[in-house]
Amino acid sequence: PVLYLLGGETDIAYNNGMDDYERINHVPVFVANMDVGHGGTYSQPHGGEFARVATAWYKWQLKGDIEAGKMFTGETPLLSKSEVWKVDKKNLP
Repeated sequence: PVLYLLGGETDIAYNNGMDDYERINHVPVFVANMDVGHGGTYSQPHGGEFARVATAWYKWQLKGDIEAGKMFTGETPLLSKSEVWKVDKKNLP
């Protein structure tokens, strides 16, 4: 599975990341955008919101943590309920 955490349209990696997302159809992929630019929130204490999301992804993928996985799965992933994130997913439960 692939996770893209992007800093919104002002992020220098945005166009490439979104192009990758559109082209990936053979494995599970989740993309999350937050309008903070390149570098995300990692300079904030404890990595900010980007670190919170990345940690949940790792807990789900590496430890099988179903609760953490709810952030990315289901008809309405929990992350999609956040006002600061724009998300999309393919090939995920």
